[in-house]
Amino acid sequence: MKKLSLEMLRLSTEEILGRSQMKSIVGGGRFRCVCYQSKGSWTGTYSDQATAEAAGGGHCGSGIAQCTEINQ
Repeated sequence: MKKLSLEMLRLSTEEILGRSQMKSIVGGGRFRCVCYQSKGSWTGTYSDQATAEAAGGGHCGSGIAQCTEINQ
């Protein structure tokens, strides 16, 4: 894969992403999540643990999600 510098992209300063934004575009991390007070579990790619656990509303119904990052 060819690496590009920001200068080569000729972006305005409003279009340059911060490190946390770039991390989420690249893929973030892989998380294994389990539902408490409800049944269910899943694995997904999220930018961070809070985002993974927030997805629990769709997976856990009224339960609470607890997610752990999977080291690859």
